[in-house]
Amino acid sequence: MSLSTIAAVVGALSVKFWPFQSASSGVSPSGYVCNLAYTPEILSTEPLMIYLNNFLSPYEIDHLLAFNSNWTYIPEIADPEEKLRRRTSGYRILEDEPDEVTNCIVRRADTLVGFIPSEGLELLQIGRTQQGEQHPLHWDYLFEPEPNSEGKLCNRAASFFIFLSDVAEGGETYFPHLHAPHADLPVNEKKFRRPKHKDSVGMMLRPVKGNGFFWMNMYKNGTLEERSEHAGMMVKKGTKYGLNILVEQCV
Repeated sequence: MSLSTIAAVVGALSVKFWPFQSASSGVSPSGYVCNLAYTPEILSTEPLMIYLNNFLSPYEIDHLLAFNSNWTYIPEIADPEEKLRRRTSGYRILEDEPDEVTNCIVRRADTLVGFIPSEGLELLQIGRTQQGEQHPLHWDYLFEPEPNSEGKLCNRAASFFIFLSDVAEGGETYFPHLHAPHADLPVNEKKFRRPKHKDSVGMMLRPVKGNGFFWMNMYKNGTLEERSEHAGMMVKKGTKYGLNILVEQCV
């Protein structure tokens, strides 16, 4: 099985779209208020990558983590070489849980997507990486785009990943082709670090609960942006939870 095939199998989880709902006004019966504010930082322009400070509130994170059940895992692979590339972390797709909180999160993401051509967002996906688990290098881009209900072929133009937990050790998201020019500054050491090996390159984003990042997976012509390759590093101590929000573009 080729690496591109593995990436497609692992990545192609769903082409169902989130049932976007219009905004409600005022305070909900539960007392929850949808606040769309967060603080962005541009990390890279080629490809576009934006760090998102305080993208989720503690209340929203607790709400998402209440769906902590029915985890799906990629089937075992017998070939030892291919097994090294296999995702060992679990995930859960929120198919039947649109509510005031998840709809607010979708609206918040939509404000950042802005005028990027898209058909909408995939169903929200929560990931869980326990101690000893990882998600090796991969692309969110689908090498075999999947059809939507209208027969158009859809791919993941862009991605969000939001940390739902801190991690005691490990669990960084690693982008080997990107560079964080200020990663060594003390003010940024909580959010970024460089790979420890002297010959390693790239940028590692540490799990910071409530923070996350957005990046583009494709060029305008629909081809793969190879520098969007990334990995979820092995969790050495603790458990990492994260939220995936995937932006679909169909042609």
